[in-house]
Amino acid sequence: MHKVAFLVAVMAPMMAFAADHGKTEQTIKQRSVAPVEKPAEQFPPEGEFPVVVPPEVTTTIRLSSSDLNRISCPAEIKEALTSTEKGVTIKITGKDAFVKFKVTKRGDKMVYSTTPTEVYVVCGDETYSMIAFPQRIPSQTIRLSSGKEKKIKENISLYSGLPFEKKLLKVIREVFTEQIPDSYAVTREVKRFDAYKEIRVTLRRAVDIEGEGLRVKEYEVALKEGIPQFKMNEKMFIRTELAENPVAVSLERHLLRGGDTSRLFVVEQRAARQGMKRLDGELPVMDPRHSEAHPPQKKGQEHEAGFKGQEADDDK
Repeated sequence: MHKVAFLVAVMAPMMAFAADHGKTEQTIKQRSVAPVEKPAEQFPPEGEFPVVVPPEVTTTIRLSSSDLNRISCPAEIKEALTSTEKGVTIKITGKDAFVKFKVTKRGDKMVYSTTPTEVYVVCGDETYSMIAFPQRIPSQTIRLSSGKEKKIKENISLYSGLPFEKKLLKVIREVFTEQIPDSYAVTREVKRFDAYKEIRVTLRRAVDIEGEGLRVKEYEVALKEGIPQFKMNEKMFIRTELAENPVAVSLERHLLRGGDTSRLFVVEQRAARQGMKRLDGELPVMDPRHSEAHPPQKKGQEHEAGFKGQEADDDK
């Protein structure tokens, strides 16, 4: 008897729900329901989209949904595959593959794809796997990097025979002038450090030189609110929060005034090479005001003029 009562108590709400559901469903059928557009795919944060893709790992990239995109490889592209049913076409021309998403017209409006699609490229002896997220952005160029072993060999060749301090100058110069070899691994990230009362330090990217055990961290330094000006020096940035094992520091400018920012480069030595050079005392300072330490101005003289003006400011 108790079991029957229990079943009735359990079934009653379900029966009532079924009855209401039937009425609701019938009511919905009688109404004219407007179609609802499918929401756009959720894209990863912008910083998670690289422009250099390594082989044999699946990499998330973003491509233009309206313009022609380019995938560039250091060797001839043998094959490129994707899902044609998603409206994506690929054309191979030597070392380049061009990717275009289909654009459809509905009435007076152009409809652009928002559906992520897989792209596989066979380049040389390597296979590259990508998940492409189409977005309303300008045309994108994605570079397929060579394998890690080849990168290490290239980096060792670039730094062969150079004294340690020359290596530090070389890598800072290349990062400062944006002339970074393809064999370097660039990771873009944003991370703030509030370890100083007067200034705010923000990490912008890290550049790894595989095979040499060096990493360059580029920061942006700006004044905090209410600080009219502040004079900096390289040694104040020797902190474990900024680099585990710093071997060189370079500042774009030493004096900050309202609205100014300065690029800060901290070179650290990776664990694999720490036995080669360990800094427990004085830090080699890469002062941009000295010609031998200052990155060469290959993109015009604007940086040189800026540093000359900053030198004058620092002397005041």
